[in-house]
Amino acid sequence: MMRDKIVVILFFGIQFVCSAQEKTVAQLNINWPTYLAQHDLVWNSIPKDYFEGAFVGNGLLGTIVFRDDKLPNTLRFEIGRTDVYDHRINTASAYESCRLPIGQLLLTPVGEIQKVKLRTDLWNAEIRGELTTTEGTITFRCFVPSAQELIVVNMKTTGHEKAAQFSLRPQLAQSLRYIAKREMGLEKNVEYIQNPPFQVEKVDGIEVVTQPLLMEDDYATAWNSQSNADGSQTVLVTVANRWGKYRKAASGSSIDAVATIKAGQKKSIAALEKAHRDWWHNYYPKSFVSIPDARLESFYWIQLYKLASATHPNRPVIDLLGPWPKPTSWPCVWMNLNVQLTYFTLGITNHSDLEDNLYQLIDRHKEQTIQNVPPEFRDDCAAIRNPVAYDDLNAPLFLSADKNNDKEINIIVLPWLMQMYYLHYSRTMDDVRLRESIYPLMRRAFNVYLRIMYKGEDGLYHIPYTYSDEYGNAQETSLNIALARWGFKTLIHSANRFKINDPLLPKWKEILANMADYNADVNGMMIGKNTPFAKPHRHYSHLFAIFPLYDMNVDNEPQRIPFMQKSIQHFTDLDGDNCIYKFSGASSLWAALGDGDNALKWLNRSLEILPRFGKPPGPSRIPTLTQNTFYSERENPTFESPISASRAILDMLMQSWGGVIRVFPACPSGWQNANFHNLRSEGAFLVSAKRENGKTQFVQIQSLAGEPCVLKTDFEGDIKLIAPKTTTIRKQNGLIELTLKKGRNGYSLHG
Repeated sequence: MMRDKIVVILFFGIQFVCSAQEKTVAQLNINWPTYLAQHDLVWNSIPKDYFEGAFVGNGLLGTIVFRDDKLPNTLRFEIGRTDVYDHRINTASAYESCRLPIGQLLLTPVGEIQKVKLRTDLWNAEIRGELTTTEGTITFRCFVPSAQELIVVNMKTTGHEKAAQFSLRPQLAQSLRYIAKREMGLEKNVEYIQNPPFQVEKVDGIEVVTQPLLMEDDYATAWNSQSNADGSQTVLVTVANRWGKYRKAASGSSIDAVATIKAGQKKSIAALEKAHRDWWHNYYPKSFVSIPDARLESFYWIQLYKLASATHPNRPVIDLLGPWPKPTSWPCVWMNLNVQLTYFTLGITNHSDLEDNLYQLIDRHKEQTIQNVPPEFRDDCAAIRNPVAYDDLNAPLFLSADKNNDKEINIIVLPWLMQMYYLHYSRTMDDVRLRESIYPLMRRAFNVYLRIMYKGEDGLYHIPYTYSDEYGNAQETSLNIALARWGFKTLIHSANRFKINDPLLPKWKEILANMADYNADVNGMMIGKNTPFAKPHRHYSHLFAIFPLYDMNVDNEPQRIPFMQKSIQHFTDLDGDNCIYKFSGASSLWAALGDGDNALKWLNRSLEILPRFGKPPGPSRIPTLTQNTFYSERENPTFESPISASRAILDMLMQSWGGVIRVFPACPSGWQNANFHNLRSEGAFLVSAKRENGKTQFVQIQSLAGEPCVLKTDFEGDIKLIAPKTTTIRKQNGLIELTLKKGRNGYSLHG
């Protein structure tokens, strides 16, 4: 019997396999350790501070390593746990319901440090260091096991450095905002009641620091060092937080901390390491992206490492810090942009399990979103104001059905979160979740617009005085017009999918047919009626119709392309209030119009590394990306901004909206060669593609749900389809329509 003939062609890391039966699969052929090693973060001196430090984390615990600012010749491992929040009052407050510091593990050599080698190994998710001192050498590895509540440091020494010392420096549980304001000399007007002092004790040879809180619960840090048979030393650190873990006030975290250290001591480094590495080695290959720009490609992979360090399945939602605490003005969860941008890339990169934490939070606290609105709105509405605390959506806000109301109505949070939640559904096609969780809450979120909109004398429906984040208030804000239009369209689509005879269907359709249009002037999109975009501002809320909602787009309204171009250009022409997400947002906005060169221009602008102190060069240029790819906005870390830049890279390679998958929709002219593998699109498709000499060479589609597939590419002429005979293909209006069966290995198209 003749065997299938297999032909293997290597395409920039993607292996293209064809059999005699024309079964074709694009497979990754990557030497992952070698490939990711070229993107590792490397230092030849001790990082001087938080914004240069090497970091590791497992979505709950984390540490960031840099030079200590109090003890000379000392390496500092800043300890963090993402659910260590104060929670004194029943609403979010940056002083009273906020992240708290834990303390630092310190490594002090015997001799003076002379030479340093430090590396973040992305593939194995660990920090490796070598310190050469006047008395010998210290080599160490540090990692945070993915399935354990431990920080592990394994150290080997030579010479007199055998006497190098580890120590723990606890830190009082003060609001990180209070500490930041105090450092700036601004805390004098703040009434802040301190938590009780921490208590240090030894239990079975394990040092434990218990930090009581005013709410009569606590958290505890425990650590221990032990010598190993090979002469190395292993330090284990843990932070236990009963309240965070069990969602109830309960003292006794020290018991859990000691138990965790004892359990860790029974495991070998090899055992801890294997489970940890297995998790990470399964994480990276879920998708692949390669572009002809080494700097941006490294940045992209570092952001994927950062995301998985900051979250794992069933872990807390990422706030502005991730697992790495620092004094900051913003030690809570901000949901008018920060959370959304943080979760922008996970679904597209085929990591739906990691992004699901955000949507589990929404499901857990649906009742809070209802209680957030005034009593007269609770029968059919839900909303969230900003910010919120850990595992909490309790954030009441003002609403009014009076069309003459002149008090601020700030409602961006829940509608945008529901758009994100719906996109999560559309990439998984979990209809049960759409019907039972998403649709009912989406209906409430967008019913807020039904309740506040009014019909004018012109016969059109208008949105009254509302807030356009973070610019200001206006009548008929473009932000809320865009959100309302997207919401009503999506509710109608969802009701039709499930054949739900929703009594609000006629109203949604009537409003969409008779809704006042966006306000415009000579510069394009306005903030709202009689309110132009007239001052520099970072938040592109007035441009939501273009991105991320795609309500106004190049396919449905090509006549508005000049208007959209003018609007985006004006957004960046007003120089000032500059930050990463302003420019990464501009990049994604241009990508939505298919303008890859402008998308790349603003992506590069967003990632400039400038001095954090003193006057930066150029007009109104604010320091942006830091050396470890963290982000400093006036010395406040904000996790989401670099992640939004990684999303901009993806927007140039693939977009899926309006029922169409767009392959290489906005590749810059300089990106003649690029490829990606298993990016996840709406409709639950895994998409792989290769671009060479400025042309798409092939596209592979794998259907995970059996949905209709519509593709837009630059293919010209005849298309070769390698697929089962039952697959049909039709070209119409520049689109390729395919019928695909669920779960097939993949269907390949060649131009």
